Amino acid sequence: MQKNMNIKKIYKEKPIVSTLIIMLLIVIFAVLIFQFLLRFITLHNEEYDVPELLNFDQEQLKQFQENENEHDFVLTVIDSVFLPDQKGGIVISQDPMAGSKVKKGRKIYLIVSTFSQPEIEMPNLIDLSLRQAENMLITNNLEVGQIIYKASEFNNAVLEQLYKGRNIKPGAMLPYHAKITLIVGKTEATTEGESLESAYDN
Repeated sequence: MQKNMNIKKIYKEKPIVSTLIIMLLIVIFAVLIFQFLLRFITLHNEEYDVPELLNFDQEQLKQFQENENEHDFVLTVIDSVFLPDQKGGIVISQDPMAGSKVKKGRKIYLIVSTFSQPEIEMPNLIDLSLRQAENMLITNNLEVGQIIYKASEFNNAVLEQLYKGRNIKPGAMLPYHAKITLIVGKTEATTEGESLESAYDN
């Protein structure tokens, strides 16, 4: 009680000094709070280098996730692509790229090679022009095999589509980069070194 009385007495006798002391204490308190918040924000926004994950296989990815992932990066496979010269399960693309600056816990999106060769759905090429048919085969990861001309009133139009000498229906599943033979109409029949029968023998 005596202490409180002394404080009140000092405040009454020297109000300006007391006010300055209170303001000083408030400033010191505010500075301490600001420093604490600044340290927290700095740590929160700290950035780290994205690791190099290209060519990692499944075992290496698992090991990284379990033992080497000090910054809590989240590895997410978003797609798989077939590469004829690459074994399956290998990282072929990552986003963000290695060396990019990111925050702790950032997701790293991966594209890996597939383990098995995909099958391709055969498109319908009948009645398309030869150029359209060739472009469609390439777009669908198929290849143009033989092009054989047959007498027809529909010049340069695809009359038949063959795989290994047999007619192949639209929607049938084929190996990746399967070669398709095209029978194409020509108003003036020319064989150009190929006979129609040879197409059905391949």
